[in-house]
Amino acid sequence: MSSISATRQKQLDYMGLTAGDLKLLADHRPVFKKVVNEVVDHFYNHVGNYPELVDLIARFSTIDRLKETQKMYWLSMTDGVVDDAYIEQRIAIGFVHSRIGLSEDYYLGTYMVYLDIATSIFQQVIPDSWHLVIQALSKMFNLDSQLVLEAYEKKEKEKLHQLADDQQHTLQAITQITQELTGMISELNESAMAISSVAKETAASQDQAQVMLTELTGEIQQIGKMGELIREISDQSHLVGLNAAIEAAHAGEFGRGFEVVASEVRKLAASSRDAQGKIQSNLEQIMKKLSSVQQESDHTSRGARSQASRSAELAVFATTMEKLSLDLKNLEQQE
Repeated sequence: MSSISATRQKQLDYMGLTAGDLKLLADHRPVFKKVVNEVVDHFYNHVGNYPELVDLIARFSTIDRLKETQKMYWLSMTDGVVDDAYIEQRIAIGFVHSRIGLSEDYYLGTYMVYLDIATSIFQQVIPDSWHLVIQALSKMFNLDSQLVLEAYEKKEKEKLHQLADDQQHTLQAITQITQELTGMISELNESAMAISSVAKETAASQDQAQVMLTELTGEIQQIGKMGELIREISDQSHLVGLNAAIEAAHAGEFGRGFEVVASEVRKLAASSRDAQGKIQSNLEQIMKKLSSVQQESDHTSRGARSQASRSAELAVFATTMEKLSLDLKNLEQQE
């Protein structure tokens, strides 16, 4: 057992694998060659009873190809050498089986299956020395099982390191996004508050305008009533002028001066009626426009209130997102 580190030699010494064991196995190499096909066939007959193992083999190799590999492995037990190169090779094989997804229980169980098969065959082939060979072979299998566990443990540590690296990258990305999100949320919050404030002012202004429009409508309606009063006075004046003209005609020569006055009164009444008609027409047009303005103002007021409400909801959303951003920061700091 040359070219082996002190740590590995200590491992071999503890489990009792000696140079004598390796020599014993090497001396029985012809026997191993003789039974290799039988051993491997028995092993894969046993594997065939487990569909999950058969499926795993089908995904990565074939039974025939693996049989050749297992024959090489079986004969390697009689090479008579356990050094650092042998150990590294076994660990590398363990890595491969870990990567393809062979569980530890099946891998370690394989050694016991081989040992049972070998015991049964060697009892028949070498009845006088089978127990010595089996004892040495079990030590080799025990060493390989330790190396397999070491390989699987290293693989798990690699996964943990990779997971830690991925987590660190994720946290870094979260930190960067959080910083950007915080700035965006701050601006969004300020904008939402500003929009809400402007919308509230707009709604208040529109409410004031509504009040003023209502008052103006009332004043115009009063003007309309005054116009109706003027019309009534005009009608009465026209009637008075007409009666005066009739009386002047009855008076004959003595009523001519009074007739002139009556004529002027009728003209004034007619002019007043025309002016009142125009005023009434203008007032009706103004009332129509005021109604349109009032409707538009009412629509704008409702829109402003709705905008203020949505802006307030946006501000609440921004506050919620800001809290989420802080939670992400705290998570990153805890890590």
